[in-house]
Amino acid sequence: MSRPFAEQFAQAWARPTPAGLVALLQPDARLLQPHQPPIQGREAALEEFRRLLAWLPALHGEVTRWSQSGDTVFIEWRMRLPLGRRTITIPAVDRFLLRDGLGAERVVYFDPMRLVAAVLSHPPLWPGYLKYRFAI
Repeated sequence: MSRPFAEQFAQAWARPTPAGLVALLQPDARLLQPHQPPIQGREAALEEFRRLLAWLPALHGEVTRWSQSGDTVFIEWRMRLPLGRRTITIPAVDRFLLRDGLGAERVVYFDPMRLVAAVLSHPPLWPGYLKYRFAI
């Protein structure tokens, strides 16, 4: 029997790489997150994760608990972003719909203002954010 999807998610986010994160997804996966357009497909997700981790290479996550019913998985976790002597923690919940053991749809619920506040309070992050979000 294969490992539960949530355990694979936890391992992928403990030391995230773009390839490791998209390995959790179906080729036609749809990813939804607050205040951003949907990401459609593994290739688009790969590009998104590449840009995100290029901007925030120390970003990682820790799963705190999860629940699964059939092909629906809820994963409660914390995004952790070390910034100098502080670490910003952003609680999140991902809801995955699985198909053949991989994510076909993911909706993440978190307060994006925590990330915005962290970026605004750390000017060295500003140029990277603009490049990440707006491809400047």
